[in-house]
Amino acid sequence: MAIPYDRFNKNKKKHMKKNNVTIKLFILLFLTAYLGGNAIAQEESSNSKKQATYIYNFSKYVEWSNYSELTSFNIGVMGDEGNLVYDELVTMSKTEKFKELPIKIKRLNDLNQLEDIQILYFDKAASLKFEAIYAAIANKHILLVSRDYPYGKSMINFIMDGDYVQYELNEKKCEEAGLKVNKILTKVAVKSEEEWNGLIQLFGIMANTNDKTVKVDTKDLAKIVKEQKRLLSEIEANSKKFEIQKDQLKQQEAELSVKEKQIAESKKQIEESQKEIEKQKNLISDQLKKIAIQQENLAKLNTNVAATISELKKQQDKLEGEKQKLTAIQDEYIEIEKKLKVKELLVNKQGKTIKVQGNEIVTKAGTIESQKSVIWLSLVFLIIVSALGILAYRSYRLKNKANIVISSQKEEIEKQHHILEEKNKEITDSINYAKRIQDAILPPLKLVRSYMPDSFILYEPKDIVAGDFYWMEGVNNLIIFAAADCTGHGVPGAMVSLVCHNAMNRAVREFMLVEPHEILDKTREIVLETFEKSDTEVKDGMDIALCTINTESMKLSFSGANNGLYFIRNGELREIKPDKQPIGRFDEAKPFTKHMIDLEKGDVIYVFSDGYPDQFGGPKGKKFMYKPFREMLLSIHEKPMDEQHKLLFNSFIQWRGEIEQIDDVCVIGVRV
Repeated sequence: MAIPYDRFNKNKKKHMKKNNVTIKLFILLFLTAYLGGNAIAQEESSNSKKQATYIYNFSKYVEWSNYSELTSFNIGVMGDEGNLVYDELVTMSKTEKFKELPIKIKRLNDLNQLEDIQILYFDKAASLKFEAIYAAIANKHILLVSRDYPYGKSMINFIMDGDYVQYELNEKKCEEAGLKVNKILTKVAVKSEEEWNGLIQLFGIMANTNDKTVKVDTKDLAKIVKEQKRLLSEIEANSKKFEIQKDQLKQQEAELSVKEKQIAESKKQIEESQKEIEKQKNLISDQLKKIAIQQENLAKLNTNVAATISELKKQQDKLEGEKQKLTAIQDEYIEIEKKLKVKELLVNKQGKTIKVQGNEIVTKAGTIESQKSVIWLSLVFLIIVSALGILAYRSYRLKNKANIVISSQKEEIEKQHHILEEKNKEITDSINYAKRIQDAILPPLKLVRSYMPDSFILYEPKDIVAGDFYWMEGVNNLIIFAAADCTGHGVPGAMVSLVCHNAMNRAVREFMLVEPHEILDKTREIVLETFEKSDTEVKDGMDIALCTINTESMKLSFSGANNGLYFIRNGELREIKPDKQPIGRFDEAKPFTKHMIDLEKGDVIYVFSDGYPDQFGGPKGKKFMYKPFREMLLSIHEKPMDEQHKLLFNSFIQWRGEIEQIDDVCVIGVRV
C-alpha cells in the first residue's frame, strides 16, 4: 500500500526531530567529558560543581578583545542560593588559570559592581531583568552566563538535570560585547527556541519519572543504542582527527614562526634598503640643487662676460680712432718741426749775411751809394726778419697747440688703459670664480684614491678654465671613470664641459646605467636635448674614453667617442679603438660599441684627451704625435704611478719649451 508523500514527509520530520534531540544529548555528554577535562567529572558530582566546571570551560572557547589590558580574570556571581556554585568556583580558582592570568571570584550584590568583571553568572534567584543587565554592562566586555532563563535573552543560557546538560548561545550579543566565540560551542548549542522548549519539556518529563518505571519500545531502544554507538564512533574518529589537526596546527605554527622571522628579517633589509635609497635620493637632490646653482652662476657669468667683451670691443674701436687721430697730429707736428728747422737755418744764414753787410756799411760809411744800398738792404733784411719772426711765432703757436692736444690725448689714452685694466681684472676674477665652480665638479683626489689607490691623473688646462675634464663614479662593486675633451677650451669649452658632465651624472644616477656604451648613448641624448633648446644650431660636443671596472669579476668594459684606450700587459701595448663619432650632433650617429677585457693583476690602463700628443714643440716646432706618446707610456708603465705622473709632466714642459700650450691636457693611468 502506497503511503501519501505528505504523510511520509511529516513522519520523516518527526523522526528526524526526535533523532536530533537524542544526538544533542549524546553530544552534550561528550562535551561534558571534554569541557570537564581539567576537573574530572564523576557521576556522583553535584550539579553545582558541574555548573562551575561549565562556567570555567566556557571561558576557554571565548576570546576577549581587551585581553591584553587584563591583569586578572574576574568572575562575578549573583543569585546562587547557598553559594554552591560560588564555592566551587573559588575552589577551582586556586588551581586553575585563565591562560596566564589568575582567576578571581567575586560575590556581587547589585549591577553597580560590574567593573573589571569578565564573566557574570546568575540564576533566577538573582531576580534580574535583562534590560537592567544590558544597561549596566553598557560597553563593557562581559560574558553573561545564566541558568533556566527564557530562550534568546542571555548570551549563554543552560539547563541541567542530573547528568544532562544543554545550553543555548547568542553569538550576536557576544559580538556586540566585543567577544568572539569558538565554533565548538556554536555547533553543540541549541539553534532554535522550539528545540529549547522541547528540551525543557524533556527534562521535565525525566524529572517526573525519577521514581517510576518508563516503558520503552525495544525496537526504539535498539535504534537509540545503535545511534549511540554510531555517534560514539564518530566522536572518537573526530577526536583522533582533532588530535592530528592539533599536531598539524603546532607544526604550521612552528613554520609560521620561522616564516615570520624571515619576513621580519626581509622587512628589516627592505627598511635598510629604503633608508639607503632615501639617502641616495637626498644626495642626488642636493647635488642637483648644487648643479642648478652652478648653472645659474655660470649663466650670469656668461652674460657678464659677453657684456664686458662687447664693452671692451667698443672701447677698442674708440681707442683705435683716437690712435689714428693722434698719429695724424704727430705726423703734422713732425712736418711743422722740419719746416721750422729749415726756416731756422735760413734765418741763421741770413743773420750772418746781415752781419757781414753791417761790417761793410761801417767800412763804406763815406759812400752815399753804399749807404743807400745798405739802407735798402737793411729794409729788405728787416722785412725778411719780420716775415721770419711772424712765421716763427706762428710755428710756436702751432707747436704749443699740438702739445696741448697730444697731452690731452695722452691722458685720455691712460684713462682708457686704466678702464681696460679694470675690465680685464673683472673678467679674470669672473673666470677664476668659474674655475672654482669647475674644480668643485671634478672628483677630489681623496675620492679617486679611495676607488683606485694605484693611479694618477695628469690634468693641465690651457687657460684658467678648461674644456677637458675627468669624471668618476662608484656603484656597488663597479668603478666608472673617464677622460673627456669638450669642444674648444677656456670659457666656451668649460661651459660645454658642464653640460656634458651633468648629462653623464644623470645617465648614471637618474637612469641607473653602468655599462659604458649605454652611458654614452644616454649622455648623447641628454646633450642633444639640451642644445636643441637654443634658437641657433649648436654643433659643440665631446670626445671621451669611458671605462667600467668590475672589482669582483675583474672585467673591464670600454666605450669611446673618438678617444681610445691603451692597455699594457707583460710589456706589450694594445690599443682599443673608439667609435669615430662624438657626443653631440653627428649625421651618421649610431649606438656606441662595448669592448670587454679580462683583467689580470699588474695590467696598466691609460685613457686621455688629444691635448698631449697634439702639442707643438721640440727643435722643429712640430706636434708630439701619438707614436712617441705610446712609446713613452710603454717605457714608464712599470714605474710607480706618482713617478709616471711626474715624468709625463716634465716631458710635456720640456717638449713645449717657449711655445704656447695649444689645448687642455688630461691623462689618466690605472694599475690593476
